[in-house]
Amino acid sequence: MSGIRDLDPALQSEIEKSELRPFLGLHIDLPDPVFAVTGNATINYAGEEWTAIGGLGQIDTIGEGTDGASVGVQATLYQVPSEFRDDVADQAVRGCLYELYVGALDAGYRNVIGFKNIWKGRLDTYDILDAGETITVTAGGESRMRDQRRPAIKRFTDWWQQRKYPGDLGFQYVSSMVEVPIMWAKARQEPPL
Repeated sequence: MSGIRDLDPALQSEIEKSELRPFLGLHIDLPDPVFAVTGNATINYAGEEWTAIGGLGQIDTIGEGTDGASVGVQATLYQVPSEFRDDVADQAVRGCLYELYVGALDAGYRNVIGFKNIWKGRLDTYDILDAGETITVTAGGESRMRDQRRPAIKRFTDWWQQRKYPGDLGFQYVSSMVEVPIMWAKARQEPPL
């Protein structure tokens, strides 16, 4: 198989085998971070414990624009235990880190052979569908490229500068400079007020 970009050699060799044990991983950096993987076994990877949700997952097509257009993605986790309903609803913060991963497990479904971050952005929307004992969570993410089209609202004032860099006096006199008369070159100069 050729044309695979930036894959770990172990993951690439596992993909090329006749039998593959894939999983989807979802990380949302909420106050109580979510590390969820599809399947029935909780796995440890990169110092984090990824909780098995026991169900399947679905990731919408992840597009890549050549024109610099921003792309979003939606991931759906099915059969999530209903005990997580309130946690997801209470903590969902728009704009927090949102990452999607794909990986492969060994024959025992416990050890990660390879792991790949396939999308990184920010949480935009979430939807919880309650089915009684389980819930279906759909989390939509937006690309960080969307900020390219949003105006950057910055004020070049001392207050703004102090908020960002406390103690910096670079904009201390900006407000008083608005009232300073500027003497332009002319034949007869009037004294400033």
